[in-house]
Amino acid sequence: MDSTTSLPNPLCEIGRTHPRDKHRMKPLDSHPGVWECPRHELFATIVEPDRAESLNRGEAFPMHDGSTGEVVRIGDERGGGIVVYYRSAG
Repeated sequence: MDSTTSLPNPLCEIGRTHPRDKHRMKPLDSHPGVWECPRHELFATIVEPDRAESLNRGEAFPMHDGSTGEVVRIGDERGGGIVVYYRSAG
């Protein structure tokens, strides 16, 4: 599921929970539909609602580059899907 450019970039999950560190993620140019927060080594993408319901924190999640990642948090509804925050498992 692709992100839509009409929506603002999602807030960084770390920044969402720490008001003094509130900032938005940036689109990852090499992977459309993926955002990144280089400060916290965190990524986000939109998945179908059914898939999001089956994911849990710490569960394996495929990274945009093909490596193994893990779910950090399931976010809010966005553009017909649900935001999944993830990071490298390594």
